Amino acid sequence: MLLPVQAAGAGGLYEAQVTVSSQSPEEQSAAVKEAFQKVLLKVMGHRHALAEAPLTSLLEEAHKLVQQFRYDTPEGENGATTFWVRFDSRGVKQLLRQRGLPMWGRARPTLLLWVAVEDGSQRYLLDASIASPIAEILQSQAERRGMTVLFPLWDLEDQSQLSFTDVWGNFPEPILAASNRYPTSVQLVGRLLRQGGEDWQARWTLYGAEQGRSWRVEGELEQALRAGIDEAVDVIAARIAPVTGNNSQSSVQIRVTEVISFMDYARLFSYLSGLSQVTAIQPVQLSRTEAKFRLKLQGGAEALAASIQFGRSLAQVAEGGATEPGGTNRELNYRLLP
Repeated sequence: MLLPVQAAGAGGLYEAQVTVSSQSPEEQSAAVKEAFQKVLLKVMGHRHALAEAPLTSLLEEAHKLVQQFRYDTPEGENGATTFWVRFDSRGVKQLLRQRGLPMWGRARPTLLLWVAVEDGSQRYLLDASIASPIAEILQSQAERRGMTVLFPLWDLEDQSQLSFTDVWGNFPEPILAASNRYPTSVQLVGRLLRQGGEDWQARWTLYGAEQGRSWRVEGELEQALRAGIDEAVDVIAARIAPVTGNNSQSSVQIRVTEVISFMDYARLFSYLSGLSQVTAIQPVQLSRTEAKFRLKLQGGAEALAASIQFGRSLAQVAEGGATEPGGTNRELNYRLLP
C-alpha cells in the first residue's frame, strides 16, 4: 500500500507576515490575501509561474486555508503592527495540484554565497562573522523566496584554497574546491562594484547541478542584491518545479545503498517525503545495506532527479537508470550520503 506523504516539517514555507495599520475585518481580509501571495511565491518557486497563474481565483481561496494568525505590535509609538498567518500546507498543495500549477516542497538546497565587494574605499569578502546591510538584504530576500543561505567562514582553511581575487575574478576551480567543506551543492558567486553614489554593478554566477550561469544587474544596491537571489532561485525552481501544466501522475522505483541503520532509513524516508514531486511512498525492500521504494509522482521523474541532484542527501551511482526513458517503468540508483 502506498503511504501518503505528510507535510510535517515544511516550516516557514506556508507562513508570511505583512504590515497593517489596523485590525479591522476589511484590512485583515486584504492582509490574508497579501500574505497568501507571498506563500504562493515560495511554494510555486518561480516568479514567472506566479505571474502566469490565475492569481485572482487563487487569492479568493486564501481565507479558507488560514490555519493560525496573530497580530504583533512592538513597544513604542513608531513600531508598525504586523499580521502573521500560517496556511494549511495540505490545502495549499491540493489547490495547486487541482490547478496543475508547479509546487516546490521543503527539500531545498542551501545557497552558499561567495560575495566580493568593492565600494570605492575598501575591498572585502562577505563572511559569516560580518554583520553588514548587504548580508542582511541577501538573507531577507532568500527567506522571502523560501531559501536558506550560508556565508563562508573565511577562516584559514578557506584562505588557503582561494583569495579575494579568485572570487572577484569568478575562477570556478578554487571556488568550488573551497565550497566542498560546506553542506550545500549550490554556490552563488557575486561581484559588487560601486560605480559612484548609489549606482552599483553586480555580476552573479550560479554553480550547482549544471554549468555556471551568469547575469549582470546595475542600479541601486538593494535592487542588485535582490535580483541576484531572485534569478538564482528562479533557475533552481525551473529545474525542480517546472511549469508544465501537466497534472499527470507517474511512478518510479528508487534503490538507495548504504542504508545501514534505522536512523539512516528514517532520514531517507523523511527526505524522500519532502521532495515536492513525491505524493506517496511504498517501501518495496529493506536489506542490511539498502532500501527500495516505489514513489508515486506528480509529473515525470526528470524533476525528481533534478531535486536530488541539487541536494546533498543522495549521490547517483553509475548502474541502473531509466529502463524506459519517459515511461513509468524506471529504477533510479543512489547511495545515501553521511
